[in-house]
Formats: sequence, C-alpha cells, structure tokens
Amino acid sequence: MSKSPAVTDERVAAIADQVQVHKFGGSSLADAYCYRRVARIVTEYAGANDLVVVSAAGDTTNRILALIDARQHQPDYAATLLQALKSYQQGLIEELLSGRSQDDVFNLSDTDFQRLQRWLVGEESIPTAELCAYGELWSARLLAALLQKQGTRADYIDSRTFLAATDAAEPVIDVASSRQALLKRIAPHAGTRFIVTGFICAESGSGRTLLLGRNGSDYSATLIGSLIDVRQVTIWKDVAGVYSADPRKVERVVSLPSLDWSEAEELARLGSPVLHPRTFQPVNRERMIINVRSSLKVENQQTRIGQYDFTEAKAKVLTSLSEVVLYSIPVARQDVIKNFESLNLTPLVSWTEAESAEKFYAFHQNHLEYVQQWLTEQDAEHYVREVSGYSMVALVGARIAESEQFRVLKREVEEQQLRKFLVADNKNSAIALLGQKLDQRLLNRLHSLLFNFRKSIGVLVLGRGNIGSQWLDMFRQQRDRLNENVDVRIMGIANSTRLWLDYSGVDLQDWQDNFERLARPYVLTELLRELPNAPYDELVVMDLTDAREVARMYPSFFANGMHIIGANKRAGAAEEALYREIRTIQHEYKREWLYNTTVGAGLPLNYALNDLIRSGDHIRSIAGIFSGTMSWLFEKFDGKVKFSELVQEAKTTGLTEPDPREDLSCHDIVRKLLIVARDIGAQLDWQDVEVNSLLPWQLQNVSPEEFWERIEELDAPMQQLWDEAQKDGKVPRLMASFSVDNERSYARVGIEFIAEGDMLANLIPGENIFVIHSDWYQEMPLVISGPGAGRHVTAGGVQSDLHQLLARLAAT
Repeated sequence: MSKSPAVTDERVAAIADQVQVHKFGGSSLADAYCYRRVARIVTEYAGANDLVVVSAAGDTTNRILALIDARQHQPDYAATLLQALKSYQQGLIEELLSGRSQDDVFNLSDTDFQRLQRWLVGEESIPTAELCAYGELWSARLLAALLQKQGTRADYIDSRTFLAATDAAEPVIDVASSRQALLKRIAPHAGTRFIVTGFICAESGSGRTLLLGRNGSDYSATLIGSLIDVRQVTIWKDVAGVYSADPRKVERVVSLPSLDWSEAEELARLGSPVLHPRTFQPVNRERMIINVRSSLKVENQQTRIGQYDFTEAKAKVLTSLSEVVLYSIPVARQDVIKNFESLNLTPLVSWTEAESAEKFYAFHQNHLEYVQQWLTEQDAEHYVREVSGYSMVALVGARIAESEQFRVLKREVEEQQLRKFLVADNKNSAIALLGQKLDQRLLNRLHSLLFNFRKSIGVLVLGRGNIGSQWLDMFRQQRDRLNENVDVRIMGIANSTRLWLDYSGVDLQDWQDNFERLARPYVLTELLRELPNAPYDELVVMDLTDAREVARMYPSFFANGMHIIGANKRAGAAEEALYREIRTIQHEYKREWLYNTTVGAGLPLNYALNDLIRSGDHIRSIAGIFSGTMSWLFEKFDGKVKFSELVQEAKTTGLTEPDPREDLSCHDIVRKLLIVARDIGAQLDWQDVEVNSLLPWQLQNVSPEEFWERIEELDAPMQQLWDEAQKDGKVPRLMASFSVDNERSYARVGIEFIAEGDMLANLIPGENIFVIHSDWYQEMPLVISGPGAGRHVTAGGVQSDLHQLLARLAAT
C-alpha cells in the first residue's frame, strides 16, 4: 500500500493498537435525550482516537421506506410524511445545538430536504439506496456537531468516501482500497473521535450508493474495525449483552460475561435478536474482541465475544423460536434437493428419515417468504412439502453433548411433543423441534433446571495504592479459584477523586492504563445512592484506604446492603460513638465486616481471638509488638545508623503509613490496640491508652514537606534511648499491651528495654508478635508471630478475608 506522509507504518500500527470502534443503533439515538446519553458515553467510554459507527436515528429508515412507497401510490400522503421527517430531524437539531453549529447543521439539513422535495415532485431522480443513506448521514453529522459543541474534538465521515464494494445481493467489499482510503482519512487526525455512517457503502468505480442490508450497521462496525485491525469493537444496544435466555420470556436470566466465537455465531444462526450472523464475517478471530453492552444503562454487565484458549463443555444460552417451518423433499428427488440446498439460506437443522424416505429442513419463520418465492419459481411439481406449527428450543454452548445440561434438556423435551432432537454439525448446540406452541412456563422451567446459577458478588475497591494494586494483581491471578462457588467480579476501582465503574466487571489485564483512560470524577455519597441498583446478589466494599472520610461512611455502606472488607484501621478504632453506630447498623442490616489485616497484616490474629471467644475462653491480656513498621525500624536500629535514615528507607519500601508520623506518634499502634480490645468485648477508647510517642512535639503539626526537611531531629532522642538501654545490656523495643481485670481495661504503648537474648529482641525485621493470656492459656501463653508489614502480606490478608466472606455468602 502506498503511503501518504501521515500513513506511515508506525502510524498504522499505532491505529491498530490504540483505536477501538463503537457502534450505536437507531434505538440508542431515538430522541434528543438519547443523543445526549450517547455523547456522554462517547466522551467517557471511547478513547480520543476511537471511531463511532451510527445507524439512522430512531425509525428514520422506516420513515424513508414509507415515503418511497407513498410517493408511488399516495403522493399527498408522501408530502405529509416528508414534512414529518423534516420536523423530526430538524427538531433534533434545534434541541441539541445552538449558535453557529446549529446554523451550519440546519443549512446542510435544508439542502438535503430541498433535494428530497425535488425528488418527491419528480424534478430529480434519486435511487432508493441513496435515499435510505440520508438517515445514517444525518445521525453522524448531528452527533459529531453535538460532541464539538460539548468541547470534544470530533468530525463525521460518510463511509461512502472510503468503503468501496462490488454490487451483489450482499455487496462484496474491496478490502485493500477501502483500508487505504480509511487510513488516509483518519491517520493525520490523532485525538479526533470520528463518527462514521453505518449501513452504506459506495460501488467501486461509479460511486453509486449501496446498502449493506438491515443489521448492516453492526456489520459495518466489525468491517471497519477489521480494515484497520483494531483489537476491540463495542456494540452498544438497549440490552446488557447476551443473556442466558430471552429476558422477555424467561425470569431471572443473567448477562453472560463471555462467549467464544463459535458459541456466538451459533447463537446468531439460531435467530438471536441480539446478534446477527453477518456481524462476525469480517472479524479477525485471533485478534478482535466484540463487546455487547447497554447504552441505556452503561454500568450494567456486558458480554465479551472472542477467541479463548480453553472453552469448557458447558451450556450457556437457552434460546427459542415460537414459529418454525419444516420443508420435506422425497429422497428420490435428488435434483430438487440439490436445487433447494443451493438457496442462500442455512437451515436451523436438517436430517433424513429412512422410514418416510424424506429429507427435512427446518427454517426460521423470517425465511418463509424467501423460500415460498423459490417454490413458486422452481417447484412446479410440488415435490417440496411445507409443514408449519412447530417451535424450537435449543441449548448453545461449546461441545454441547459433553455438558451436564445436555442430558437434562434431552430428558425434559422427550416429555413434550418432540418431533426431532439432535446436535448441530458444529457441535455447539442441541436443538429440539417441538410440535406444540411454546409457552413461558415451559421455558422458565427448562431454564431453571438447566442453569443453577451461582450467587453473583460485585466488589468495589476503594484505594489503588500499594496494597490496592498488589491485591488487584493477586485477585486477577486467583480469580478462577474464587469463582468456583460464586461469581465474583470487580465492578469498580476508585481513588480519592476518580472512579472506574463497570458493572459487567472491569478488565484487570491492563487495569492501571484503563483506569487512567476511563475513570471519571465522583463523589462517594452520590455513588452510594447508585450502587444498590447494581446487578449483583451481594455487594462488597473493599476499603484499602487509610481515609477517615471512608470510615465514616461504614454505617451508610451497611444500610445500603453492602458488606465490608477493610484494611482501614480508622473504622475499628473510631471514637466510641461512631464505632457503636457502625456495629449497630451492621447488626441491624445483617452485613459482614472483615478486617483481619488491620492488626498483624496477614496474620490470623482476629480469627484466632474470635475462635477462642466463640469456644468459651476469656482473653485476659495481650502484649507484644503490634507494628511491623516499628519492628523493622528497631530491629535495624543498632545505634550506629541514623534512625532518620531508617525511616526514610522504610517509607521508600512501602512499610510505613502514608505519613510516617502515624507510626512514630504511635497513633497507628493505638488504633490496633483499640481494634483488638473491642474485638474481645473490652471497653476501651483513645483516652484510656497511655501513650509515649516517639515523635518530638516540634514535628507533630508541621506540614509533611517540613517534616521530611527536619527529620534528622529524630536522631538525638533515639540515640539517647539506645545508649540508655545499652547500659543494662538491653535494646529498646516499641511495645503495646492491654489487660482486662474485673471488667476494667488497662492499655499502654511505649518503649521498653528488652534483654538482648529475649525473643522480643531478636525478631525478623518487620515481624509482629502477640502474646495472649486467657483462661485457657495462663501458664503458657498463646503466641502468634509473623510478618506484620508490607504490601504482599497485607494483600494476602485481604485475599484471605475475601475467601472467608465468599464462603459465608455462598452458604446463605
């Protein structure tokens, strides 16, 4: 391909890797409100270089076809239809645009309708295909203008300027020239969202308008995507992907997260209203993914259609047709059979019956007119017999005969008026033809028997820092194991200001890049009003922040039906009034709150204490080193290296709190003490804890920047501590303890001098140790120790909490 200066190999490769295609049908553009919604989707969910393929707005194409028909038979009525069409189109312009952009689009619209008026009165000849093309042209032009008005770089492309084809029943695309023309058009304009007309192309040589057929816009989207070798095409519809059955007929269907190409094509062949077989024709199956998602409710689930390395033998969709027509031809008439099979139609299923010596073909009712026309022209002797009154149910999935559901379907349909049951030649569907009318009760019963759906769990992750990033990677690696008994998905990721929300489950493969591209500003209190409508059986908030504002939202999370897994210590250590409110609301709404990582990172301290208490033991005291950060600092501190240098190193490696003064002031340890004490039923609040801070008073209230500038002011008092401990052959350690005596609690945090041979003085840097005395562990305490800091162990503790929660939810 010869290249213009803008169409270099590097630019072509960049387009293939960076550009995606989005398609919106007529129902997504039915009125001004719909246009604004699509504009928002394009702005928020499409990249700056993406292409957007559009259909004609609403019922525009049907209006044009009615106008063409009326012009032949009812000229006066045709004039009325044309005026109504003009009012509809120009009404959209008036409502959506203003100022110069409105004037510009109005002028173009007036020119178009003046031409249509001349055609109507016979002053100009316009072919039918060209008339129909106006619908898509008007949509693309208007959406591009609306985006421009909103401040988005956008332009529209009439696909006839690049998409060339040879005329045929289905136009044959000239791929090479179309690809070159498209690249030449878009390559020089990085950062521009192009709105492209679907449904239409131009005849090679003449430029005459050709139509790609009904459902041509979906086909246009994958065709255009294949021309520039994109990785993903998103087809936005009024449904949330592909369902396990038709939601208009069956209750409690679910949107399927994924389908393999072979499964999707088989579903389309069997008459799915969501998918059309031509959509898949141009697709590079090894590279492209098709997303089917809802433009009406963007956050709903979606279905990703692609090539997957392993597709288990499993039924995914129960599909049905209420009307199926059978045609039979005597086996002896091979000439008729050959002619019949030369039709450009693929039957739902065909078979030969030895008893009757006939071959049978089953067709969708939509094909009836086409077949009957053929019979009128070709079957003068009436060898082909037509039988109506049949219906179909089919089960679609890879290697369907190996699935458990196959036997269930076969057993159930054998109890109906079964005409034929067989597996399709491609092995991806089991089809039952029934000599009876389908009713919703039968479909609902079959669906219920075939699909024992797992409970769905939606997880919102708050915090994408060290722990959040580590845990998301861990979740991605262990997702299959987590999903054995429930269907758990990350529905959103948020930091303090921006949120990436996708109710179908965010794609974690390149989630950090996608977050930067797709996250939008949000307010947590406003999000809270939306989340209860998420399409999940259970909702989980994963609080991986250290934010006081998030902790204060815990009562609202519980009241809105959400469970919490928290690494945030500020809720469990909140002032007494807030803590009691959190617990009261949690119990009232019967929600789960797991927070093992708030004390001891990944150590099972919380679980051990709860097990002892539930078993009847009474905890009397707990002492030890509660902070992995302070353990690391003091095990490294030998009186020779500066303490300030160790703090800086711990901060760099992610061991400290975001502000290390939380560690040095002992506030972090006090929080842990409060959490543990409250877990065992002790009455303890901040004022009840005796605290000896390591943070000099003059550094307590300065800015973080000034703290780091003056951090060496830590060194003199810490060196003095070291020297004092060494006089007795001891070393300083930051200890915490509390005890309960006659229902009164005593707690202390501060430096203690420990003999150099004691185990508390010889921990692995970062190790926590908890020494627990109880009624059962009096003479020999229970000791729990292990790493108490670091993103890996904390993320592992969060994952352990999630396993615990999922097990509880699966059992309810």
